[in-house]
Amino acid sequence: MLSSPVLVIDALGFANRIRTANAEELAALSERLNRQYHRFKSKAPHKLVVVFRSAVWGTREFRTLRLNDMFILHADGPMPDPPQQYTVASLLLYQTMLLEGFVPRGGLGYGLILRKDDSLIGSGFLDAYAASEKREDDTRHICAVRVSLKLVGMLPPGDGTRRLLCFYKNALFLHPWGLVDPDLGAFDKGRVMRCLRDAGANNTKLSATEAFLENFEDYNAARLPGSASREFFDRPRTRDPHE
Repeated sequence: MLSSPVLVIDALGFANRIRTANAEELAALSERLNRQYHRFKSKAPHKLVVVFRSAVWGTREFRTLRLNDMFILHADGPMPDPPQQYTVASLLLYQTMLLEGFVPRGGLGYGLILRKDDSLIGSGFLDAYAASEKREDDTRHICAVRVSLKLVGMLPPGDGTRRLLCFYKNALFLHPWGLVDPDLGAFDKGRVMRCLRDAGANNTKLSATEAFLENFEDYNAARLPGSASREFFDRPRTRDPHE
């Protein structure tokens, strides 16, 4: 049992397909989710990872769990500066899922977790789930990873990690192209939108995400006098009592 950042990413659109699928279609959807989950696991930034055709072996800094069409990432044990490491890991996984034909909506939270076999409980999961699934109406359909205020309070004060965040409609998200991975390539608004269209995102999600990508405040904008997001980036750091 430990306090850890937790990432939750939902594969939007799969629930409706699963609900109406016949046996053959359900088998095809299961195979697609299995492929996406394999890719998700293979991109977790362990110190050492070996990717096989149907399995992933890593040094277990991170652990993953799949609940139907929801993918979860959390710590396997103590690590140095976990909020910073998880911000980077979550952004890599978000970009990976875009390239794998995923319509991703996620949440990055923080709190106490208890993992036993294939079960995960704790306030950390609930915090991440709320950031992903319990959003306000004006951010509900944005295909991006929202960062909980509890996780923001745990971030180190330096610029590096906070440059990976952006601010929109009184909420913080991972900056979709704040990190460039040499294997995934650079992202921008156009590439994010192309990925979502290719993945079959509906018009509501496309419109909400496009408005977000056009209007969010990045780190540089947040540092300007009068910025709407300065108070979020300047929030005093807090500690979890269970750490």
